[in-house]
Amino acid sequence: MNKLNLDYFQNLDNIDPLAKYREEFHLPKNIIYFDGNSLGLLPKRTIKNLEKTIYKEWGEELIRSWNNANWINMPQTLGDKIAPLLGANPGEVIVVDSTSVNLFKVLSSALILNKSRKVIVSEASNFPSDLYILEGVNEMFGNNFESCLIEEGETDVEKYIDSSTAVVMLSHINYKTGRISDMKKITEHAHKKGALVVWDLSHSVGVMPMDLNKYNVDFAVGCTYKHLNGGPGAPGFLYVSHDLIEHVSQPLTGWLGHANPFGFEDQYNASNDIKKYICGTPPILSYKAVESGLEIFNGISMKMVREKSIQLSEVFIALIQQECTEFGFELLSPKNADQRGSQISFKHDDAYPIMQTLISHGVIGDYREPNILRFGISPLYMRFEDIWEAIMCLKNIMESREWDSDQFKKRNYVT
Repeated sequence: MNKLNLDYFQNLDNIDPLAKYREEFHLPKNIIYFDGNSLGLLPKRTIKNLEKTIYKEWGEELIRSWNNANWINMPQTLGDKIAPLLGANPGEVIVVDSTSVNLFKVLSSALILNKSRKVIVSEASNFPSDLYILEGVNEMFGNNFESCLIEEGETDVEKYIDSSTAVVMLSHINYKTGRISDMKKITEHAHKKGALVVWDLSHSVGVMPMDLNKYNVDFAVGCTYKHLNGGPGAPGFLYVSHDLIEHVSQPLTGWLGHANPFGFEDQYNASNDIKKYICGTPPILSYKAVESGLEIFNGISMKMVREKSIQLSEVFIALIQQECTEFGFELLSPKNADQRGSQISFKHDDAYPIMQTLISHGVIGDYREPNILRFGISPLYMRFEDIWEAIMCLKNIMESREWDSDQFKKRNYVT
C-alpha cells in the first residue's frame, strides 16, 4: 500500500454510501468518537420522540397511554424490530431488563432443560458480568454444575464440548480483543453433543449481519445502548428459538410474564410465548429512546455496515503501523479482518494515561485492564477522516510525551 495521507481518507468519505447516516446523530463539535461499543451516540430523533412521550403521552394522556399509545406491548414490538438484525423471526425476541438479568433468565432456562448434564462451558476471558451470572445461577442450583472456562488464545472451543456439557455460554465478540467466535461451527457441534448454546451479542448487534435462525441458535442476549444507540442504561434484549419457547421456563416469574396479567390471579401461569420472559413493568422512557435508535436501521444493509466497519478498521491499523511503530503499540485484536468485530484493541504499558490524554483532545475511546486501549468502530456515524485525525493526535501526544503526566495517570472510577 502506498503511503496513506489525508486526501486518501477524504476520498473514501466522498464515496461512502453510509455517509448520510452521520446526520442522524448528535455529535458534539471537535469530538471523534470511538466508544460506540460502550455507549452509542444520541440519535437526533430520540429528542423529539421523548418530548412527545413526556409532554403528550405521559403529560396529557397519563395512564391511558398504556392502551392508546400501546406502551404495554413495547417489549414485543421493539423485539420484533431487533429480530431482523439478528436473523430471527417475529416473536422470538423481547426487549426487557438488562443484559445480565436476561442472561440469568435464559441460562437458567437452558440448565432446567438440560439438568441431567453437569458442565457449563464458557471462556475465562468472557465479559466478567457474564461469568458472575454463571456463578450466581450455579449457586441457585445448589452448585450442581461444573464450570469449564476456556483460556484466552484457545480457539478450538469444540474440543471442550462433550456429552457431559449442559450449556455452552459464549460472547460472539470478545469485549477486550474483538475476536469473533464461530457461531455456526460451535452451535452445530454443541447440538451434536446434546448441549444447548447461549450467545451474548452485545458487541455484534448493529454492526454485522447475523442469522440466529439459520444457525439454529437456542438462546441469545444483548444490549441496546451500544451500536443500537438506545441511550445509557437502555434495556437489553433476549432471544429464544421458536422451537424452544413453549417448553422453557424461567425463574423470574413476574406479573407481566403471566398468561393473563390483568386477571390478577392467585397462582402464576406463564405466558406460552416470548412474553413469559417479561418480569416487571417496562420503563417506557427508556423504551422510547430504544425505539428511535432502531428506526435508523430501517432499510440499511447490514452487509454494507460490516464492509465499512472492516474498511475503517483496516485503515486504522495500517495508519498506526505507518505513523506509530516506534511507540510500542501491540495489536491485540486479530489481524484477519474476518475474525475481528467492530473494534480495535492495542496493548501498551502506559495504555491508561495515553487514552486519558486522547480523551482530553476529544478523541474518545476507552481503556480495559490490564493494559488495553480499545477503539470502537461505529460505521453509521464514523468518517474515514476521523481515523486520520485520531492517529495524528495519538502520534503527537506520543512524540511530546504529553501522556506522562500525573493528571492523566489518576484513575477514574469508570474507565
